[in-house]
Amino acid sequence: MATNRKPARKAAPARRTAAPKKAPARPSNRDTCHYCRASVRPDYNYCAHCGMPIDTAHDRPLFVVEGLSNLFNVVFFEALLEQELNRASRYGHDLAVIVAEIDSLAALEGALGYEQTNLLVREVGEVISSAIREPDTLASTNRVAALGTQRFFVLLPETGEEGAFRAAEKVRNLVDAHLFDLGEGNGALTLSLGVASTGVDPSADANLLGRATQALIEAHGRGANRVQVATAR
Repeated sequence: MATNRKPARKAAPARRTAAPKKAPARPSNRDTCHYCRASVRPDYNYCAHCGMPIDTAHDRPLFVVEGLSNLFNVVFFEALLEQELNRASRYGHDLAVIVAEIDSLAALEGALGYEQTNLLVREVGEVISSAIREPDTLASTNRVAALGTQRFFVLLPETGEEGAFRAAEKVRNLVDAHLFDLGEGNGALTLSLGVASTGVDPSADANLLGRATQALIEAHGRGANRVQVATAR
């Protein structure tokens, strides 16, 4: 039997709407760097391993490598030190810095020449690098800018004064025991090192690098090849 019922209308296809773009998430605790895949902390602006920004949309890469030693430069070290000081203050963690200098570098350069001395500086950096932990960061000054000296900086997160002193002694002993190419044969080099730590109140000490440098100067004044710990504030 025929009916006058009209055919049902087909439902119009649902309109697709673009999902709102999400802002890049800051890394969660112990996330990885987008560039080098190293472990990073959520309150870092730059990766401690490669120096690239964590928030790529807002921060620019740092020029982080010192050309002679192939280590991080002072600009990056100071940026990372500021991050670690903030973190130490927030969470009540210890923080320490070591500043090391090759003893009698000017005399070595006079005897060996500029190029050979550059090779020694790079080799010293490699020995120091082998002595520190993965969470620690090693940097170096530019030798020309430092007026003939060559300083190395080690940043030691979550490390108190005693631990930093042991780390400095380890570095000093390894360099002292290493045989370097001194032109006419192998020989030893020595380091003088200054150590400073934040102590019980990290927020009260933003001049950690300055205190470690002053301790280094005192070490030189008491003789080469020694570790000097910064006096309490």
